[in-house]
Amino acid sequence: MIKLNLSTSNKPQERIKEYLENNVSEVLAEKINNGVKITKENKTLINKKDLNGFWKYATEEAKKQAEKGSNGAYVDDETVFNWAIHYFEEDSIEGTLFNEDGSEFKKEIKVSTPTTTYIPKVETKPKDTQTSLFDLMQTETNEEEVIKEKVEEVIEEQTIEETTTPPIIDKETGEVLTDEQINKSFHKQTMFILYNILDGEMEMR
Repeated sequence: MIKLNLSTSNKPQERIKEYLENNVSEVLAEKINNGVKITKENKTLINKKDLNGFWKYATEEAKKQAEKGSNGAYVDDETVFNWAIHYFEEDSIEGTLFNEDGSEFKKEIKVSTPTTTYIPKVETKPKDTQTSLFDLMQTETNEEEVIKEKVEEVIEEQTIEETTTPPIIDKETGEVLTDEQINKSFHKQTMFILYNILDGEMEMR
């Protein structure tokens, strides 16, 4: 019987180890005891497998056979033993990886350096200066309001001029009489009224 360097932690693992020691070839025993060289990340590493790794592998295989909606699956001993042979024999299945000096291989975690993102300057296009119909309507309305205000101002000025009493001038002295002087002098006020009436009649003639 071939002796295998496999540690066991329970009865099922002891049964699997016993089966392997009674059935594996010398080539497979060499793989189990010393591991297999593989290349990963440009390094030569030693791939070693144990019964704990196999137990995880067997659990995953059992899940694949379980019916949908089922919490478990029945797997006979023969199937489990065949899985054990395949697990230790297949080089593509990884166990624990070691460096050539015997230290455990730790996968390098690459820290990505933040990159500066160049954001091109976007040239803003000038706004469309074409006048809309709404703008034209607003302009016409504003012009109409300005014209209306000017007309009202002219009318107001003419009204003020028409309602303003013309100055009263003394015919004898040529003096512009104040309201107070006119009120004190009935003669002068009478003369002013007569003068304006005569002037109006003369113009009419």
